[in-house]
Amino acid sequence: MGLAKRRQPRICLGLLSLLVPALLASTVSGQALAPQSASTNTGRIDHLEQVVGDLQSEIQFLRQQLASRPGANTMPAPATRMVADTAISSAAYPTHYLTYDDGWTIRPHDSVQSPFELKFNVHNQFRYTGFANRVDSFVDAAGNIRPVSARNDFDINRGRFVFSGYAFNPNIQFYTNLDYNTVSERPVQLLLSWFSYRIHDALTVSMGLGKVPGTWEWYETSRFTLGAERTMATTFFRPSITAGVWAQGQLSDRLHYHVLVGDGFNTFTLQAAELDTNLAYSALVWWEPFEPFGPGFSDLEYHENLSVRTGHGFTYAANDSDPLGEPGPEQTVIRLSDGTRLVENGALAPNVTVNEFDISLYAVHLGAKRRGWSFAAEYFFRWLTSIRGNGALPVNSLFDHGFFAQSGMFLVPERLEAYASGSYVTGDFGTGYEYGGGLNWYCGGRRGSRFTFDVARIEDSPAQQDRTGLVAGGSGTLFRLQWWHFF
Repeated sequence: MGLAKRRQPRICLGLLSLLVPALLASTVSGQALAPQSASTNTGRIDHLEQVVGDLQSEIQFLRQQLASRPGANTMPAPATRMVADTAISSAAYPTHYLTYDDGWTIRPHDSVQSPFELKFNVHNQFRYTGFANRVDSFVDAAGNIRPVSARNDFDINRGRFVFSGYAFNPNIQFYTNLDYNTVSERPVQLLLSWFSYRIHDALTVSMGLGKVPGTWEWYETSRFTLGAERTMATTFFRPSITAGVWAQGQLSDRLHYHVLVGDGFNTFTLQAAELDTNLAYSALVWWEPFEPFGPGFSDLEYHENLSVRTGHGFTYAANDSDPLGEPGPEQTVIRLSDGTRLVENGALAPNVTVNEFDISLYAVHLGAKRRGWSFAAEYFFRWLTSIRGNGALPVNSLFDHGFFAQSGMFLVPERLEAYASGSYVTGDFGTGYEYGGGLNWYCGGRRGSRFTFDVARIEDSPAQQDRTGLVAGGSGTLFRLQWWHFF
């Protein structure tokens, strides 16, 4: 039994390591053997014959061991030999190897014989947030007094474990993003997950949990924002995440698109019983007329020539009440321009709660990069129509609009970037805005590791999100210092 344990397929590799150098030494050229004596050459031949004989004996031994396993006698001899040869081959030559390729990757040696690949990434956003509030509270449109709290804390705003790769076919890909954080009610949750099939550069079809594309700054990964966070205007207007089906691709070298049909404008954490029967429709199309714009908003790649991106997006979703006539969970993310939730009791009329409405969002954007300089802007138009409630309302439609604009410049190429940004939101219930700037330091000149410091002046914020540090109705000065790494 001890001898059998020692006779593993790795012995074959050891014998091959003796055989191959010897063969190479004897066949590099005819001149290589010329100086040797006949007895020396004869000795080498004898040695090679002995090595080959030992190797054949080892393979025969392994075949006998495999054939003696339970059930092996029921197989024909050729099948037994085939199983043995496969086992020997698999043991000697693993199907996959581990490497690093923008993430730890288990990659097949031969993607035809073993069409499976898995990549693992980690990214983590550790941030200090300080908010010096200028007011302690505000009165919303429903007459409620809402607190506006100061902040002075450290948090993991976004932590992610990301698994991606392909299965069965390199064109059948998968992606799963698990979020962990210290700022939301769910410290660990599934954020994004889908399977996709690439048919052509012009068409990849996906299904699962993904972003409603809607707007540019939202569509870009949060790792590639110009500053510490997405702007206040984007946070107020943007859609979110939903389960659905989508298609994306390049219609030409310069024209890109992403279209989606999903459960709703924002159904990220909702279960099937909480959804109405309406679907959301969203599309984002953009054109890069010169050279490729590249990822994100910073010109880290240092475009020698001007690169321009322009595009627009549209999203529509109808929202019905639940079976009891109450507002549906999908509706709670929509706010008026002063930060009041649309479905807050009394938001539009005393003692009346909105429980049905349609939302339409149109956004148009423009960006440019050249020699370390970058510029980006996006304008938003939002219509809330067919507004209904459990009582009479003074209006049945509302219109809000706003924009963000930002610009950056590298003071030290591929390392230190200074930037400034601002955003603005206005509507029937008020106006809010922000302006500020900061610095980015890219460690090693890579997007995967970045220190950011920024400061912004906030006035009557209509947006609220724990991750961003924005609070509805808030006015004051917001400081953020963070390190974000991805590997």
